[in-house]
Amino acid sequence: MGEVGAGFPVWARKIVIMKKSNVWKKTEWAGLICIFFILMVLIHMLWNSGADGEMADIRSVSSGWYQIVDEKEEAFDLPAMVKADQDGKIMLYNNTLTPEDKNKVLSINGLQDQPEVWMGKQCLFRYEENDFLKNDQMKGKMWADVWLAEDTGKEPVCLVYESNNRAPLYIQAPVLGSFPAVSQKHFQESVFSFLMILGMWGTGIVSAIVFWYMKAHHIVEKRFLDASLFMFICGLWCYLDSGFYQMYGEHGAVGMVLSFYAFILMSVPMLWFVQNTISEKVRWVPQAWIFLLYGNAILQGILNILFHIPFVYMLFLTHIMLFSGVISMICLLWKEYKRNEAEEILFCLLAFATLGVSGMTALILYWVYSIYWYDMVFQAGIFLYTSILFWHLLQKTSRDSQFRMEQLVYEKMSMEDRMTGLKNRKAFEKYIKEIQEGKIRLENALFLFIEITGLKQINDVYGMKTGDESVIQTARCIQKAADSDQRHKIESFRIGGTEFAVIVMNPQIQPQELECLFENEVKKETENRYYISLQFGYGYLKNENGTRNTVSDWKRQADHMLQRTKGAIYDDV
Repeated sequence: MGEVGAGFPVWARKIVIMKKSNVWKKTEWAGLICIFFILMVLIHMLWNSGADGEMADIRSVSSGWYQIVDEKEEAFDLPAMVKADQDGKIMLYNNTLTPEDKNKVLSINGLQDQPEVWMGKQCLFRYEENDFLKNDQMKGKMWADVWLAEDTGKEPVCLVYESNNRAPLYIQAPVLGSFPAVSQKHFQESVFSFLMILGMWGTGIVSAIVFWYMKAHHIVEKRFLDASLFMFICGLWCYLDSGFYQMYGEHGAVGMVLSFYAFILMSVPMLWFVQNTISEKVRWVPQAWIFLLYGNAILQGILNILFHIPFVYMLFLTHIMLFSGVISMICLLWKEYKRNEAEEILFCLLAFATLGVSGMTALILYWVYSIYWYDMVFQAGIFLYTSILFWHLLQKTSRDSQFRMEQLVYEKMSMEDRMTGLKNRKAFEKYIKEIQEGKIRLENALFLFIEITGLKQINDVYGMKTGDESVIQTARCIQKAADSDQRHKIESFRIGGTEFAVIVMNPQIQPQELECLFENEVKKETENRYYISLQFGYGYLKNENGTRNTVSDWKRQADHMLQRTKGAIYDDV
């Protein structure tokens, strides 16, 4: 089979190529899906790689626990609901640890209940706020890793919990093992959050790449940048808010401050997104909410610095503001959709509705039930929200890009002479205009008018087809000669039936040399089958005395020389 599109006009082949680009897009998506599945397989392999090693060195300390009530031991297994004594204390003992367990890590849950770990008279762990007050939900998703002492096994381990209202507490079973094994277990328990974080940052990176790629191709879609910044801030909040960071981060207090501010300000890029989606007359609504978020961030910072009010105590202000903002955007987008029924408004509305449902659910879990995994619901909602917007934005940009490509193809077609493939008169006039307006800066330039003479004789003797062929061959020779001269930038145009224009930038070649070059190429092309006569007229943009001609005088000079040359030939005839 020959080349696809062989025998088609140039413009038709370009359309075929443009249509094929859709196939490449589908292939690219298939490749990304394959990469995703490979990544999942690798994660699964790495996940289970320590099952026979380090993970085998971890066990749940669920049996052997007892309380001393009325000087009697009451044994039970964990997890269990345990009653507090009259002082609101819960003291649990376990003597199943052996000397082989020394230097291992005993990991316990329930930091919201102020736990302590004792071995005899030695305090191995006492929870402190780490210079930053945390809420009970944050403490609930954290573990306390306690390194066992050298004399482990000689005295029982004692866990002490505090119940201020003397109510029973649900106490989970601690786990015991090497530090890597315990850390891996905690990582597995936080895997949902880490997947959300990776998904957010990955989407943010892709969105930023798409933005810069489109900008490089002169298609500016700021919403990709808005989505990218939003996902980076959300990912930062999810990471800093995770129990994993709070356990192993070196600067927990600093991380929590950054977490609060990321939570306060992460909605700002999405409000920019809305501004770039809705009509200009209602853009003041999201702008007002942006100022309110800025004001909230400044107010909470001042109250914390001057009056030492913990950020946890002011969290309800941010929750109220974020939820009210989401509801406000839903109402605004609904009105905008009813007004023009635009598809992008509908997708934006759907995304905000998803975010509103997940946000309300997370707030109920946080404030009403004090459930520590409230953030997982909100993280899933954020990721789904962004996925809806990002997917639609990609589809819209793909359509816009295809439309842009079609425009470029048709624009190029309008500037191209279909018969010869050279630039046409429209392109020539545009080029001259750009020189006049200073968009194309030239120190000097050589302008040539070239005209085919004797075409009528060729048509009479050999036929019209041969006459058209001679025009095409002449154009091909002009372009070939221009391409062969690497010293100069040469632009070639067909400006009439038998007329051509050639512009040589900053020429270092004599016009007579160019004439010989063009004529020799024509002779090679025709192989003396018939005679093509070329007449030339030329002019320089800069005169011999260094003065510069106007563009009109420049052209006129070349045209006058061409007419004199033609007149001399007619006189000879």
